[in-house]
Amino acid sequence: MSLLQFFQNFWYNCFKKYFLLAVEGATPTLKNIWVQAQLIRVTGFCIFMEQHIQEFLEFKTGGRLKKSSARDYRNSLNKFNVIVGKPLEEIKREDIVKFRNILNMSYAPKAVEHHFNVVHCFIKFWNPEVKTISHERIEVPLARSNPRLTITEAEHKQMLSVLEENNYHDLQKRLCLQLLWDCGCRVGELCSINLDDIDFDNRKVKIKTEKTKKDRVLFWSEDTHKTLCKILPIRWEIKRSNALFIGMYNTGEYSDRLTSKTVQRWFKQIKLRASIKREIVPHSYRHSRIQRWINTGISLIEVSYLSGHNNIASLEHYMRLGTAQVEAVARKAM
Repeated sequence: MSLLQFFQNFWYNCFKKYFLLAVEGATPTLKNIWVQAQLIRVTGFCIFMEQHIQEFLEFKTGGRLKKSSARDYRNSLNKFNVIVGKPLEEIKREDIVKFRNILNMSYAPKAVEHHFNVVHCFIKFWNPEVKTISHERIEVPLARSNPRLTITEAEHKQMLSVLEENNYHDLQKRLCLQLLWDCGCRVGELCSINLDDIDFDNRKVKIKTEKTKKDRVLFWSEDTHKTLCKILPIRWEIKRSNALFIGMYNTGEYSDRLTSKTVQRWFKQIKLRASIKREIVPHSYRHSRIQRWINTGISLIEVSYLSGHNNIASLEHYMRLGTAQVEAVARKAM
């Protein structure tokens, strides 16, 4: 036993007695899950599969997995570790069933599918060493997808209309929306734009595509460029950092770079101000831009490059028609 494992077991046993007293009336299964969850909260780990989880995450983050995705993987695997409550070498099919049943009690179908996909990937990674269960026997429950709504030009203009043109914070939000509309980039890519990479003469910027890590160029309109030129002197005066977009902490200090969560929060606020009821999100801009590219008649290879996809097959779910589009096509064909 390593020194780390010794201390893990020591702290585990110290806290376990205390937590068992707190859940005296619970059933054995729920008691065990609750105890393991509290141990993770207090000590930061659950010992059963921790070493395997750590090695798996190190392997994934060494590839193309984003930090935020790594956190999601860790979250899913922590749940798996807590609910199953045994070493990886001892896991059997009934443990997978128990994991699914407990998730179904607390999570939406789409979240259950996501957690199962991560566990499936984890088991597949360790299958050469683990003989008790195969990843091929783990059926990932498929959830019904939410409709992928695109944002219309009228909605885009409506959202821009509620933003003031003489307010820096509103100008920054306006520029975000305009770039999303013109470029169809992912929100993370929008936040990653650096001032040094912008070609002001040709209205373009070079970015790293979020999923493939390849270089890609984004282009924007004259109107968007006017907003950019208007915001730039104020932006440079506020903070001398390389990021185009900067956020703000609760203390009132400016951060070095805007985060995706802040953009999502902004979007909800602007949508509320604009009295838009439809369930659109920042990613709706990407769906709208890709569909508009396709409608102009350019080839799918060109759309794939402009949108930062590795292959044409990735565009399939962007090409699905919404209810209104299906009705329009059906009536046109009559």
